[in-house]
Amino acid sequence: MIWLKVSQVLLASSCLVSSQVHSQTAFEAPTFHHPIRRVAVVGAGPAGLQAAAKLVEHNFTVRLFERAPHPGGNWLYSEETPVRESYPDRPVSQGAEIPAELPAMRFYSDGDDGLTLEDRWAEHWHPRPLWYTLHTNSPKVSTELPDVPYARDTPWVLDAHTIQRHVRSFASHHCLNSNDYCPATLGAPPVTAYSTRVERVEKDEETQSWVLTLRRLQRLRESQRIQAEWWTETFDAVVLATGLYTTPHVPDIDGIVDWSKAKKGGQYSVYHSQRYRHAEGYVGKTVLIVGASVSASEIARDLSPFAHRIIASVRPPTDASGERQRSFARFPNTTEFVPEIASFAPLDEHNKGIHHGKIHLINDSVLEGVDEIILATGFLDTPLYPPNSTERRHLHWTGHYIHDPTLAYTMGRPWTMGRYQSYGFAKVWQGKAQLPLPEETKIEDGRRNGTFWRDMWLGEAICRRYVNWLNDASLKDGGHFVEPPSIETLELLKYYTVVHLLNNTVQLDGLGAFGLSMLADKLRTEISDPWTGLVDEGLDW
Repeated sequence: MIWLKVSQVLLASSCLVSSQVHSQTAFEAPTFHHPIRRVAVVGAGPAGLQAAAKLVEHNFTVRLFERAPHPGGNWLYSEETPVRESYPDRPVSQGAEIPAELPAMRFYSDGDDGLTLEDRWAEHWHPRPLWYTLHTNSPKVSTELPDVPYARDTPWVLDAHTIQRHVRSFASHHCLNSNDYCPATLGAPPVTAYSTRVERVEKDEETQSWVLTLRRLQRLRESQRIQAEWWTETFDAVVLATGLYTTPHVPDIDGIVDWSKAKKGGQYSVYHSQRYRHAEGYVGKTVLIVGASVSASEIARDLSPFAHRIIASVRPPTDASGERQRSFARFPNTTEFVPEIASFAPLDEHNKGIHHGKIHLINDSVLEGVDEIILATGFLDTPLYPPNSTERRHLHWTGHYIHDPTLAYTMGRPWTMGRYQSYGFAKVWQGKAQLPLPEETKIEDGRRNGTFWRDMWLGEAICRRYVNWLNDASLKDGGHFVEPPSIETLELLKYYTVVHLLNNTVQLDGLGAFGLSMLADKLRTEISDPWTGLVDEGLDW
């Protein structure tokens, strides 16, 4: 999905005049049971914050729900999350059992249901897939929210804490931070509800409204207890901004459950990459990273100055498109690559770690001497509602659910596409934009993201579509016009792609047209449309 012809980058210039060009996609006016006034946004990451801000701007009554105590989504780092845990033998918690009668309230003390207060609090909002020393593999020009630009002297490559502050700045700018209280009218509830999980999303067929079942936790410091509240709220429309991949994926490898119980020095030896936090804890160790996608390569880079030995187990790619070339180029040169794991031999005991355990590979070789295993194996799609609703064939490219456009999903990179998609939500639900007709897409080999959706979700083509659609709608029914990303931004991304993502494994012959032509001839399909050369953390590990 990543490396397209350099010449395609220049097509971005067509976005600059796209407000005068009508899209070739047919449109239809959505029909709603009643006017859309109350909208719920689930998730306060970069996508959800933009959606909430834009909907408030367009006079919707908005409630933004976030299970964490602060905004940021995946970019919220906190030491309150478990630092080193095994992957659990049970599925990731979806929250406590919902009481039969709502609203309801309960109080928990330390040790109730076998959980400490710290575990109960952390389990409510799950660890983020973020570690303390993480630096993004995308530059600031494509990792920036509107209205709150980075300072001019901010480095190109951003650390996680800079991004976290940036996201919180956007939230504060739009009165969406955890300590903001800015209801549109006196007595109205605040827009944001933090430490609040959406446990259930249901459609009331009689009223055609959405009913959300919510659970909020509050730490009562004085009594050393946690207060839990359950209640429901009703909305005309819902934006699910939780991202498509919300549950850590653990591969079903023979013996992995047995190995996940192994500890040494009180620390588990096998765990998912979302539990990884500090590279300094791996000094002198042999670490096996399972996977070859973004987390795998970036964790390997982080560990490189500390670990004695880094090994990466990589399974064959699922297609021949070269999608993982970017991540392979990011691995440190000292990484040893081994084939896919066939099985983990039984351990004699679990309190001495896994160093003496045997790992059988699919080529019949055996790997020994590993101290810790990090499963960089991606995340699973676990939509809140309804089953299979995030299938590409069930969604308009705008994010609206085809069978019921009062439900919408944020899609693509929120940094680059969120501003367009959020405006689209507002215009459709105001009745000032029509929806595109559903597209027939080819689903390849059982994979949900065929070539069409791959290019549409992250590529420059979606930029053109959004600009065409939104500006055509504004010409017809009113509203402000939108601009595409600047040519300067695209040129910076192109340069960054070669120098940083490919580690200079190819050389720029210049940034002029002649140099681009030479580079295109040399690499053919290996240089990315810059929007696509960034993040993809699905199951292609």
